[in-house]
Amino acid sequence: MKNAVQLSENLQNKLFPGLSNQAGKVQVGEHQYPMSVMELNHPTGKYVNKILIAIFNAFSRKGVIQTVGNASAPGLIFPELVSNIGINQFDTAQNKCPIISVNILGSEQFPDSVTVQAEPFMVLQFNPLWSNTKEYLSEMSSKYRVRAQKVLTVSSELTKTKLSDLPSNEWIAPCSALLYQSLQDKTIAIGKNLADLLHCYSKSLGQNFHVFGYYHEGSLVGFTSCITDENNLFAMHLGMKKGVNEDLKLYQRMLFDLVEFGIDNRANSINFGRTGTEIKSCLGAKPVENSFVVFTRSKFLLSLFRIYLKYFRNSKSYTVREPFKSKSKVLA
Repeated sequence: MKNAVQLSENLQNKLFPGLSNQAGKVQVGEHQYPMSVMELNHPTGKYVNKILIAIFNAFSRKGVIQTVGNASAPGLIFPELVSNIGINQFDTAQNKCPIISVNILGSEQFPDSVTVQAEPFMVLQFNPLWSNTKEYLSEMSSKYRVRAQKVLTVSSELTKTKLSDLPSNEWIAPCSALLYQSLQDKTIAIGKNLADLLHCYSKSLGQNFHVFGYYHEGSLVGFTSCITDENNLFAMHLGMKKGVNEDLKLYQRMLFDLVEFGIDNRANSINFGRTGTEIKSCLGAKPVENSFVVFTRSKFLLSLFRIYLKYFRNSKSYTVREPFKSKSKVLA
């Protein structure tokens, strides 16, 4: 699917029913997808922002706004919409609502909707010839290889532990606290109860969900997680103690370790998710265009959405790096 994959149907059926805010299912074309209520949260937002978010959530809880898929599982499902058909393609939804959002790959336009481009997903396609990270680094130009080696040197004070091999009650609470620290300045749509979210992933996916903790001087200062699904990886939650990343290059180290985990497990690709476009491209990840399509039958709301996109929305700019010496040596 346009250089990115989605979670297999087997793991979708295990994970999605346990996620919060479920709102039934919908048949779109030849496929059936879960639907959910979207709820926003901004832990440390300004008072006005909190009021606006509260209004949005009030409408959402009444069924005015729903999403195909689940915002608590970003990058795991990309519904295939029917071209040239608008909101009527969702008529089989168990709970019909006037506004429906869908995360798709690409930027296709549909009737009764606006298409809003989002930050790209960053996907690294693994070269099957890589059997270890030494071979992976050897493909890089000296500039990026030196940068990667510097990250490994600076972060050598960190100790990594696979937390998901431990009882969940030993790691979920501290990891959810670190996740909260990393998200408290952002508007998020993955729910307020982050401990329940991590527990859902762990319980639903079992051995397919991997959590790695990073310790400094005996204290847990960060964690990252990923899903293994057939021959693909999906990077998921990431939390860090404030101030640690600047001194120990923790974020870059966690990304590098996910690459190493993918190589060791003979993965075909890893979806690093959105954000951090430039840093992830330094590892060889390529951007995959994605968008949110917002459907509504209200011409008034469509006009408001279009005015917002034209005059008020600020698109983020980013630079994509090319770390490998020869494009012919890695998969496109």
